[in-house]
Amino acid sequence: MNPELNQAIDFDRVLEQIGNYASFSCSIEKILNSYPLKDRMEIQNRLDLAKEAMNLIQKGETVSFSGCIDVSQSVKKTKKKMICTPMELLEIASFLVSVKKCKEYLLKTDTILLKDLAESMDSCNALIQSVQSKIDATGNVKNDATVKLKQLYKTLVDTRLTLNEKARFFIKKNANSLMESMSTTINGRLSVLVKNQDKNRFGGMVHASSQSGLASYVEPECFVALNNEIAQVQGEIEEEIHRICMELSLQVASQDRIILSNLETMTLLDVAFSKAKWAIEREGCIPVIRLSQRNILLERARHPLIDPKKCISNTYSLKQEQKCLMISGPNMGGKTVTLKTIGLFVALAHAGFPVLCDRAWIPYFDSLWFDIGDNQSIENNLSTFSSHISQISNICHHCTSKSFVLLDEVGNGTDPLEGASLAISILEYLIQKGCMVITSTHYSQVKAFGKANDQVLVSSVEFDSATFRPTYKYIQGVSGASYAFAIANNYHLEKEILDRASQVKEQNEQDVQRQLEKLEKLQNDVLIDKERFRKMIEQAHQIQKEAHKEKQKWEQKNKDLQEEYEDRLNSMLEEKEKEASEIIRNLKKGSNIKSHEQSQALHQIHLLQNVETEEKNEDVTLKIGDYVQIENLNSHGEIIDIRKKEALILVNGMKMKVKCNRLKKIKRPNVTVPKKKSSKEPVFSRFPLELNLIGMRVEEGINELDRYLDQAVYHKVKQVRIIHGMGTGALRNAVWKDLDKHPMVVSKMSAGPNEGGLGATIVLLK
Repeated sequence: MNPELNQAIDFDRVLEQIGNYASFSCSIEKILNSYPLKDRMEIQNRLDLAKEAMNLIQKGETVSFSGCIDVSQSVKKTKKKMICTPMELLEIASFLVSVKKCKEYLLKTDTILLKDLAESMDSCNALIQSVQSKIDATGNVKNDATVKLKQLYKTLVDTRLTLNEKARFFIKKNANSLMESMSTTINGRLSVLVKNQDKNRFGGMVHASSQSGLASYVEPECFVALNNEIAQVQGEIEEEIHRICMELSLQVASQDRIILSNLETMTLLDVAFSKAKWAIEREGCIPVIRLSQRNILLERARHPLIDPKKCISNTYSLKQEQKCLMISGPNMGGKTVTLKTIGLFVALAHAGFPVLCDRAWIPYFDSLWFDIGDNQSIENNLSTFSSHISQISNICHHCTSKSFVLLDEVGNGTDPLEGASLAISILEYLIQKGCMVITSTHYSQVKAFGKANDQVLVSSVEFDSATFRPTYKYIQGVSGASYAFAIANNYHLEKEILDRASQVKEQNEQDVQRQLEKLEKLQNDVLIDKERFRKMIEQAHQIQKEAHKEKQKWEQKNKDLQEEYEDRLNSMLEEKEKEASEIIRNLKKGSNIKSHEQSQALHQIHLLQNVETEEKNEDVTLKIGDYVQIENLNSHGEIIDIRKKEALILVNGMKMKVKCNRLKKIKRPNVTVPKKKSSKEPVFSRFPLELNLIGMRVEEGINELDRYLDQAVYHKVKQVRIIHGMGTGALRNAVWKDLDKHPMVVSKMSAGPNEGGLGATIVLLK
């Protein structure tokens, strides 16, 4: 069915639009592969999930799917006895953490279906702890993941320190034979740069030549044993890391069904919230699928693929006794868009998706059939008419009383009289069979048939005859004219042709048709008046809304002014208190103040004390030690100080100044002290293992180097790389001098050719 849906009503393009709201690949794929279902219970379940998600979002709540990724391939690897990489194991743990958070959140909500899905998930806490205890946030196995690995890294550092000490002694002793007084690393082995004439003097191995060709990188014989020991320890480290990954992969394999089940559930949840976000952002709703009733209602329907700013909303409805909706009107007037909108919303509802309506009632259909567009086939030698008839024949043969059939321009593409007669007979057959039919037509005979049949609702799309432009408004109960002559005249067709065409039309037109057109014109005039009154009512409602908003605005402004007044009053009281304190200090200073000045000062203090007493009397019910709740905030705490109209509240370890009129005394809650966990939660941290100083001045670079080394020592990093470049050598020399003075630097050496050569320095720290 999907290819037909995509071609007929752009079903796939709408799914892509909804898929943009999904959080990870599994839910995107599930949305894009959706299709109308036959199982009514499954349809209703999907709609109910989306409805609960919409209700949560509209309350200001939402579920985070951060960390959700498709871990199915990694989990399946473990089932085949394959070993996951540390990064893959970290992704599985991150996914399970996301499952845990999602479950905890949904269990606190008042939903039903979403809570059921949450309860079905198992976050595998033991697996999360195992992975997080051994793998850091960068996706690497931690140095202290096991006791053995920790000891191997310690041995590696100690061996390197011993080797570096031996290298310093060797360089000092044989400086005349060396090109530079530093060591470097070649293929993981510590070496020195020796002049070519002395390269065989020290035994050992010659690894490579310098770029100038004047020297060679030599590993002296005294370095070989320690280099071999380092290589051996590194090999043992790799083996231990491999063992750790294998152990964790086996744990994943033991939980594979649970993890894959969690992935499926998280996919369902993300799909539900994607539907909800799409519907809320575009003002849609969850359709009601009716099993017994056969009426349809799409209130203020809007096509999702049309720009919301340009889209005209329309209401489409069919009563219980009506089986067919017939839409007429001129070409390019919006008939096909109307058909596609109704067909799309029926298909979306049966696939469990929201629709862009204010309200939607849709009957349950066991099959959906579409015949829209030009389906002519060169391969099968089918013309437009032949392809349409072929499709309609298939529909008539397989449809049931619970089928939905959408036909565009039925009977078109052949002789008008024969086409109209065929269209009438097809519609009669489908109506008698009990199908719900949505169709469009240009034929006057077909429109007359619809007018005379109580089971057919004839409607049209409006066309402005003054501007010769479609309005895209749906008019129920009125069949639309084709406006062929008016449109032809607008395109400057010869007048004599148009006059002759009118004569031919009048000769062939029956009296019944003339009376029908007059009736339609009267109905159209009534609808125009009705639409005008509707707009006037909408304008009145809009004015009422604006007046209400203006009232709220002024009420808020008045409230802000009162708060500002209270703030200013409090500030004035504090100033007066300071003045009183200053007066008292002056009185205590000595006898040089005259008696009338003392009396005046005492009178001012008395006035200030009266003001303070009046202010405090307003809040006599609150005192220090009371437990209160802050108005409009979900916060509460203990009063630790009261001054004027403000109280100092201790809330969750933080002090807040709040006006007393915003406080309400409440009962102090019972606080239970949580038990301390025996095991610490793993802390993930990131620290760069190299510092780039290229482009900095010497002073700036040295300051940056000192800060970096302090951080490296704080993070207990044992080895870092300093990138300073070659240049004039000033920055490099300054770096080396600074490293020699630093108390935490054990040794330094030039980097190997693959690590920057003389443009970088490897530093070992205590």
